[in-house]
Amino acid sequence: MKPARLSTVALTCVFVFALAACSGEETSTTAAPSASATATTAPPSASPSSAAGDPTAAANPTAAADPTADKKLCTTAKKIADETKADVVKAATSGGDPNPALKKAYTEMATGLAKATAGSPASEVATALGAFGVAAGRVATAPDMEAAADRPEFQKTSAMANDACKKAGVDINF
Repeated sequence: MKPARLSTVALTCVFVFALAACSGEETSTTAAPSASATATTAPPSASPSSAAGDPTAAANPTAAADPTADKKLCTTAKKIADETKADVVKAATSGGDPNPALKKAYTEMATGLAKATAGSPASEVATALGAFGVAAGRVATAPDMEAAADRPEFQKTSAMANDACKKAGVDINF
């Protein structure tokens, strides 16, 4: 019983630390200048060339088009993140197996973000949250969720979503 409880606590800590680490790895000092430089100096013909290297670069010009929609989208994402984190912590502190709660959390993030971004205007926020939702879905269906959550794709999309929403004024902390 003690090893099971220890592994439950350890997995919960890993999950919570992974989510917290994503916000700690923010590169807003380098991302903000490049985003503002793209928005202020890049003519429409320059956007496709910058989009080839960065999938979110093409969305930068439209990101400023509707900041209200981006903020609303990030607020919805924050609500999804907060609810799933609360469910995982509750499951972990109950002493049971946290894996079903983790699977459910990743699945809810994936489906919730897919619904939230469906039909949203193209923007850096919509692109980043959509990519993170897809990555969360892959983690939910992976045989080893812990290893899948440690993969660079998941970490990168998490950081992109955090950065994009931070620019929109919402700290989601995926």
